[in-house]
Amino acid sequence: MQMQHPSQAGFTLIELMVVVVVVAILASIALPTYQEQLRKGRRSDGEALLLDMSGRLERYFYANGTFTVTPTELGFGSNTPESPEDHYKGSVNAPTLGCPIATCYVLRADPQGSQIPDGIMELYSNGAKRRDKNEDNDTSDVGEDSWH
Repeated sequence: MQMQHPSQAGFTLIELMVVVVVVAILASIALPTYQEQLRKGRRSDGEALLLDMSGRLERYFYANGTFTVTPTELGFGSNTPESPEDHYKGSVNAPTLGCPIATCYVLRADPQGSQIPDGIMELYSNGAKRRDKNEDNDTSDVGEDSWH
């Protein structure tokens, strides 16, 4: 009487490696796209900070007849206010001849942590919104005239 071996079922090493390669390729495509979508979503955190700072500056101007470059004078706990979800730190840019603090301001939101690749955001007292889309720390390049 001869013993019969049950038929062997399973995957070969080659089949398993093909699956691993396919999963790796899909992950290499999906992960950067996912991270970019996260950055875009977190950008609203910087927008919220800039709009909050702008509102406080406008109220300060109404009460004092000038703007200020000191965020603590606006009711923030420090001179580098943080966005609601801590993805950005804010500042009021120092006045220039073209934009004296008595009559205008430029607010800046600097990205923090994993948000850094998204670039800085700025809000001007005239309502202009700029974002450093090419990450050269300068928002005056062509095409950097909106937050989106």
